[in-house]
Amino acid sequence: MKAPSWVQEVFEHYLICEFTSIDNGKPVTFPLLFFYDNNSAKFVVTSSILFSRKIEHMKRNPKVSLLFSNPEGSGVEKHVVLVQGIAKIEDSDLDHAWERYLPMWRKKEPYIDGFLAAREQFAWFWKRIVVEVEPRKILAWKNGDTSKAPEAVSL
Repeated sequence: MKAPSWVQEVFEHYLICEFTSIDNGKPVTFPLLFFYDNNSAKFVVTSSILFSRKIEHMKRNPKVSLLFSNPEGSGVEKHVVLVQGIAKIEDSDLDHAWERYLPMWRKKEPYIDGFLAAREQFAWFWKRIVVEVEPRKILAWKNGDTSKAPEAVSL
């Protein structure tokens, strides 16, 4: 992906995105912790099986969007970035597939190890589905100024 440095900064430092899937033709949005894999230029979110309704939406319609509009806690300036893509669900290993993203999770939420220490107490929460999103279109508004036309990012 050939994104300007300020867009890369959003992907590397924002803590959450507003993740939208489609349910019966209507958008459904959740704030989710996301991970960006710079090597593959793909985005990843995970979902506990306790909160898996959005997974069913994506199985029926894999078109999703990730809106990055809230820099709270990121330490970077406010920019707005919209990613539209196709979701791929990985639910064959609910206990361990998500663990490959643990280093990225620790970087965003260093206290995660405290929750992991109590993993057995919250076993159902740690059964997680991995959603990998391949971007198809990215629009970005520098300084969060959505009154201007967005910059399209080359994929």
